[in-house]
Amino acid sequence: MRAAVNEHIARLKAYVPGLQPREDEQVIKLNTNENPYPPSPWVEEAIREEGAESLRLYPNPTSRRLRETAASLYGLAPAQILCGNGSDEILGILLRTFTTRGDAIGYYQPSYSYYKTLGEIHALELLPTPLGENPTEPPLPADRDVRLFFLTNPNSPMGFSLKPEFVARLADHVQGVLVVDEAYADFAGWDCLALIQDIPNLVVTRTLSKSYSLAGLRVGFAFGAEQWIEQMDKVRDHYNLNRIAQAAACVALRDQPHFHENRVRILKTRERFRQALGEMGIESYPSEANFVFARLASAKAASRIFDALTERGIYVRYFPEAGLDRGLRISIGTDEQMDRLLEELRAVVP
Repeated sequence: MRAAVNEHIARLKAYVPGLQPREDEQVIKLNTNENPYPPSPWVEEAIREEGAESLRLYPNPTSRRLRETAASLYGLAPAQILCGNGSDEILGILLRTFTTRGDAIGYYQPSYSYYKTLGEIHALELLPTPLGENPTEPPLPADRDVRLFFLTNPNSPMGFSLKPEFVARLADHVQGVLVVDEAYADFAGWDCLALIQDIPNLVVTRTLSKSYSLAGLRVGFAFGAEQWIEQMDKVRDHYNLNRIAQAAACVALRDQPHFHENRVRILKTRERFRQALGEMGIESYPSEANFVFARLASAKAASRIFDALTERGIYVRYFPEAGLDRGLRISIGTDEQMDRLLEELRAVVP
């Protein structure tokens, strides 16, 4: 038998998502940055209208109606938008479009760990740039000659956001394409979408998983110059976004009052939670996302508190690697969920 897995895949350490509860397990789940509130009521209606009969038919191969809806909302042309099965698929499309085996990609560290995994899957050279002592004022990367540089903005898992002025400098600095991953931008005070009109090597990615409560449908976007979107579309899997996801995403984007109502609720809870942490002596970065990164006294304390909360049925996220091991990333849930978490924290934090 000559079948064999590629050596670099056999060595690969797969991306590990947040702990998922069993179906019969009742927990407060604050570890994967899901929205605690339901999506627009129009979503359920759109799913129902699709009906089982339509499922025998393929979806629109280019997600035409969804691209037109997003273009109208964001002030772009449909040709500047690519739809994906979550923004994770968009990241994979970017690598397939702009890189080949042995090329270099860059990213800040710490940030979204899936960039490293994707780079290893595609056998690329990885050039991480440490955020440094003050992560909110990171250095420009020393390695400029990369095919892609990924910037999570707002940063995950720490939550702070870098202003468009810095992003423009970074785009001018790197020699390849700068990918601004805006998975959490709807919770921030600014975003970089307008920059794509003036900066040719910029691509912005978004997702409807967080702010539109559609994590279960996996809908993401790439926004960029038409020349890049056209090339990315060539390597996109055909029929990549199913009929139900396309229909639901269209109506979710159109229901902006519902989106803004949920967003404001989360922002208010986020600031109230950060203030309560501060009163307990727990530091956290100013957050521009739908989570807070709480910094404990030591890695040992963070790990112990993570275990204690898990035992109490509250799931938060702990990252054991250097630079993050003192912290817990805590998704913003309902006020009731956050009050329960604070109650348990007061019981386990010295």
